[in-house]
Amino acid sequence: MLKKFVSSLIITALLAGCSSSSAAASAGSAADVAGTASKIVSDLKLTDKMDSIESKIVQGLFFFEDGIVTSDSVYIANDKTADTVAVFATTNVDSCRESISTYLKTQKEQMQNYYPDEVFKIDNAIVEDNGSEVIMVVCNDIETAQKEVDSLLGK
Repeated sequence: MLKKFVSSLIITALLAGCSSSSAAASAGSAADVAGTASKIVSDLKLTDKMDSIESKIVQGLFFFEDGIVTSDSVYIANDKTADTVAVFATTNVDSCRESISTYLKTQKEQMQNYYPDEVFKIDNAIVEDNGSEVIMVVCNDIETAQKEVDSLLGK
């Protein structure tokens, strides 16, 4: 009985050691994504009206396929605007962009009914990628946002 307990304890410790290294790599990617999103919000002077959204809620908004997004950071306006800043580290850019497109279509339909002045922002949303990260920005200052996104993606 003691041998089984000790064996189980050793196996658990080994598995925990394996998972912590991959968790550390994922945490580094999450920090990069969060820093990028925060920088965009700050540089576009949207800090007063944006709230960070938890990853569980992000999945419910964008409906990404399992395993497509490895880390995310999303800010959504806390007022009655369509302003959104989202940065996703992804394993499949095309699938990620497709989910973002679906999200934007849904947002447009909702805004048309309640805040039609916001539809212009959604129609001109910036969705750019560098092969491993996808950035989406919906805001008034499209030109500045495009320059910011291009700079961050190294374009």
